[in-house]
Amino acid sequence: MTAVKPEPRDGRGLNAPPAAAAAPAHDDEPRIDLQWLQQLVEDKEKRSADVLERAVRIGVKALEGLKGPLEAAKNIEDTEAAQWLKLISDLQSRAKPTRTIVGVVGNTGAGKSSVVSAVLDEERLLATNCMRACTASPTEISYNYSKDPSELYRAKVEFITTAEWLKELQELYSDLIDGNGEVSRDSSNEDSETGIAYAKIKAVYPRLVKETMPRHNPVELVNQPSVRNVLGTTRKLQATTAGGLYRQLQSYVDSKEKNTDKSIEYWPLIKVVRIYTKASVLSTGVCLVDLPGAQDSNAARAAVAANYMKACTGLWIVAPITRAVDDKTAKSLLGDTFKRQLKYDGAYSAVTFICSKTDDISVTEAVESLNLEDRVSQHESQIRNKEDEIKKFKKKLGELKDQEAAYDEIRDHLDEEMDKWDALLDKLDKGERVYDPSEEQQTKNRKRRGGSRGSRKRRNNDPIESDSGSGSDSGSGSDSGSDGDDSDAEMSDSSDKENADSKSGEEKKPLTKEEIENRISSLRDEKKKIRAGIRDLKDQEKETRTLIKEIESEKKNLESEVKAICIQGRNEYSRTAIKKDFAMGIKELDQETAIEEDEENFNPDVDLRDYDKVAETLPVFCVSSRAFQKLSGRLVRDKFNSSGFRSLEETEVPQLQAHAESLTENGRAASCRRFLADLSQLLNSLSMWATNDGTRSNLTDSEKRAEENHLRKRIDKMEQELDDVVKETMNNLKEALAENIYEIFDKYLPFAADQAVPTATGWGAHREAGGLLWQTYKATCRRNGVYSGASGPRDFNAELIEPIHTPLSTSWERTFQRRLPGVLANFAKSTKLLLETFHREATMRTQERGNNYHGINMLAQQLQAHGQKVSELPDTLNAVVQEQQRDANRNFTPTIQTQMERAYQACVEERGPGLYKRMKDLMVGHVKTHRMSMFQAATRVVQDQLDLMCREIKKRLQDEADDLHDILRRDYLTALIGAEVAGRKGLPRPERALRAEMVPLLQKTDPVFAPVVKGEPEEPEKVEEPEEPKQERAASEGLFVAPDAAANEADPFADDHDTTIVDASIVDTSVVDTSMVDAPPPSSAPTATSTIKAEPVESALLQSGNQASVPAVTNDHAAPVQPAVETTPAPAVAAPQAVAPTEAIQPGTAAPEAAQAVGVAHERARAATAGPEAVGTANVVPQPPRAATAGPDPISNIKREPLEDHSLLTSFYSERNPNSDDEEEESTATEGEDDEDDEDER
Repeated sequence: MTAVKPEPRDGRGLNAPPAAAAAPAHDDEPRIDLQWLQQLVEDKEKRSADVLERAVRIGVKALEGLKGPLEAAKNIEDTEAAQWLKLISDLQSRAKPTRTIVGVVGNTGAGKSSVVSAVLDEERLLATNCMRACTASPTEISYNYSKDPSELYRAKVEFITTAEWLKELQELYSDLIDGNGEVSRDSSNEDSETGIAYAKIKAVYPRLVKETMPRHNPVELVNQPSVRNVLGTTRKLQATTAGGLYRQLQSYVDSKEKNTDKSIEYWPLIKVVRIYTKASVLSTGVCLVDLPGAQDSNAARAAVAANYMKACTGLWIVAPITRAVDDKTAKSLLGDTFKRQLKYDGAYSAVTFICSKTDDISVTEAVESLNLEDRVSQHESQIRNKEDEIKKFKKKLGELKDQEAAYDEIRDHLDEEMDKWDALLDKLDKGERVYDPSEEQQTKNRKRRGGSRGSRKRRNNDPIESDSGSGSDSGSGSDSGSDGDDSDAEMSDSSDKENADSKSGEEKKPLTKEEIENRISSLRDEKKKIRAGIRDLKDQEKETRTLIKEIESEKKNLESEVKAICIQGRNEYSRTAIKKDFAMGIKELDQETAIEEDEENFNPDVDLRDYDKVAETLPVFCVSSRAFQKLSGRLVRDKFNSSGFRSLEETEVPQLQAHAESLTENGRAASCRRFLADLSQLLNSLSMWATNDGTRSNLTDSEKRAEENHLRKRIDKMEQELDDVVKETMNNLKEALAENIYEIFDKYLPFAADQAVPTATGWGAHREAGGLLWQTYKATCRRNGVYSGASGPRDFNAELIEPIHTPLSTSWERTFQRRLPGVLANFAKSTKLLLETFHREATMRTQERGNNYHGINMLAQQLQAHGQKVSELPDTLNAVVQEQQRDANRNFTPTIQTQMERAYQACVEERGPGLYKRMKDLMVGHVKTHRMSMFQAATRVVQDQLDLMCREIKKRLQDEADDLHDILRRDYLTALIGAEVAGRKGLPRPERALRAEMVPLLQKTDPVFAPVVKGEPEEPEKVEEPEEPKQERAASEGLFVAPDAAANEADPFADDHDTTIVDASIVDTSVVDTSMVDAPPPSSAPTATSTIKAEPVESALLQSGNQASVPAVTNDHAAPVQPAVETTPAPAVAAPQAVAPTEAIQPGTAAPEAAQAVGVAHERARAATAGPEAVGTANVVPQPPRAATAGPDPISNIKREPLEDHSLLTSFYSERNPNSDDEEEESTATEGEDDEDDEDER
């Protein structure tokens, strides 16, 4: 007996392909290799999601190219085309990109909208409202896939239904109307429950007044046409700019302070707003959701927000950084209930903290509180030096201005002098005698001096006179003063006379023209000097001002540096504090739960998790939206000082954008790897099927039957082994639930029942003891135990279930975050071991015979694809587990609420004196009577939900096992035996023709992935030339494109949630396009297009009900043509020619005729994709000419591209099947009969 050599194994422990030295049995057997795709499936280089998504796009396009021959043959008997088409379509449907929902939460005024707008790189997009109630509407922002230029920005405003508004309106009326049937006086207080109710009703019904409100009832108000036409509808908006869409949205969500036109306001009726924009941060599948607070007065909006929270992949918590400086930041931002829900969901790692408004800072306070003196002392010293320099230069500037003023005065005097001398020159030219004006001035000065001397003499004598006359009365003093005036006048007259006498004796010398001109020239020279001095002073002033500006700029930069140091210092402090506080908050919650679980064995020194890692992995971003917008050139109207931020990166908004994009990386990459593994698996199966023409095995019929029986038994054994693994996995899964979940239920049910009555009693206790006012108590009952009023949010239902919910959280997290993922990982490990064992045993006998190495090699490739797919399976199933467990852990409180509805309703109906006491008695009595039953109901509902999860997991595991078994049966029988159906001799000829048609297409598939593996850049999208025939373009791209393959690219997430229909009657046509529908926009990806359209065969062509139904194929740009099988290469596509139609194919026609139908229908596809070089060598048998017939031939109406040395008849008369002489003679005879029939018709 031949010794069996051990199979070589690759690095993953899988069977390696056989050595190349062993020659296969059939050298002429077509080869289909998937080496490039396999490298992508293994992904040893951990390629990015962008690279893998490129490979997925190529894969989808390649699958589309494989559908051509299968589409043509799907209705022909004895072919497997329909089965393969279904598998291809199913795989294409799984190429849908992943969607990552990121919830954004925060208190009012935290800056959520500003942060979101900055992340979207828009100045303002999210509409806001000053009313507290409007924040209850979730706003979803996702990528806009529309290619319509008029729809660059889109939005959908979805309104609550009639039933939802009626329920809320009834609650609002209960809050608004007091016991006397009138509007409560508290309605004027906007922060009270009554004030909020009045504001909402008044907004929707603006014509109502307080006096008339009690006369109306909710049913009547709901049925008003203006409101009824809005409820339950969705309004669609579109704009070309963000500002345009913002203004449209603002008209819906904004409240009008002065509603003078009495028009309806929509904000109380909005359920959710969906915005679609082309922000790059959203292009990877991120969906940002601006969520309101957890407590909402409207149940519909609260449910929408809760569903978003449940589906969130990431959770952004926004708070002003001024709160982050407080040591209690992370603890106060996340309440215990919220943190416990994160623990249940296993969502601690999904949390991201965003500290907003980092530009709001006091430098002095920051330096002192953060101990930044050492870091800023040098800068502050330089700032003081700059201030001293500025003062010095400003002083110098003042001195220069004084000198300039003196020069200006001198220049003015010179101008006056020049005017005088110019006037003298003019008089001299007129013949007058002129004298030096300076002499006249001297004379006048002497006269003044003489007069002043007399005046001084008088003033010197006055004191004496005054002293001598001090004892006189006022009248004598007056007379004395009068005498003094007369004396001065006499002295002046005498002096003038003396001067006149002295001058009269002197002769004045007239000025000559030369003297005047010399004087004028001298004055001009002096003036030039003054002007030069002024210019010099101005230059000095300019230089001084420039120096001052430069120093002030340097000072400003230094101040900006100081502010930047303070901002960065506070950011780092806040980041560290938040990380630490968040981890400590989780630790406190864990310890609290541990104490409740087992107080005796609780050890505070033992950490229940790595809290340092929790702190380190928490993303914290300290952002300034306003600084980012200002540095980006926006906020033009705002006088915002962006100092302290020297670049966009220092605002940390770009880092937050990158973080948002990275949130999708893992999910996108995992989804791509799953698709590529499935693609590799499918292409391997297709390759084994296509290359098997029924002649692969060299075994005799008896040996073949024996091998087939042996292989089928091993496949059946594999089926049983897979079933056993599924059963074992489900047993482990249920055991984990029983130990960690159901036992906790049984343990804490009695404890919860004991705590229920004290809890209910506490609701009506004194306010100092945590009780509620009667109005708040009743408002809470009116809303089924959930209310957020002035005293804060309260949830009676959650408080009742807390004794079970709190201790369960740790076990729940351990079960769903560690135990169940481990169970699923073990399933994958066991399944991979079964696959390897099966492959080794199934191929052992073939390897012993030393033949069919090609088939074994393809099976080895398929084994790797199976292994990769199984490895990805735990992540897929774990996603299902997480979704189901999130539904389950949220069912505790709603079940308690249902059990408490009767008590809530009874309390609401209480009226009159003593109502509060009766309400409390009713509540406590109901809880006391039904406490055990309602807790049992709550745990039973959760257990039922988990049982449903188990059934879902079992179904998926069983489906995967069944699919794997079917693939193994098909592939191994095909590759090792050569025939799929026992007892059948050979393959039907249409099937063989179809397989031969698929081989060149499959050979073309793998090379298209080579550029991705090599890291070559993606080619830009080709611009289609109008004159280029589409057939030539498809041929140049190397892939066949099936009919209608050029479908427009649609929003891949459009069908996830949007099922409402717009009510055209309410759409504002001024801003809304009522005809807008979610039609798929054009595709951006480069895809080949096809002009072939499948059309039904005319009924007149059908000879009888037994005739084969074969779709006719037409060309959009050419008349129907008769395909001619070329035996010589043709350089170009043959021109279309019209031919006479032929009769339809009849059942029972010879095999070559049926095969020709398959091949002819898609020879064009093969020519466009395979090319002459991929066909190989084959003997061509000429096709007899066909005569014209009465009707059109649905198969022949195809424009074809000739091939070199190859025709479809090669599939039947090639050297591959030398034993088909009898069949060849039969087919030849049949063709002869057809020719005779054609001659008769002629």
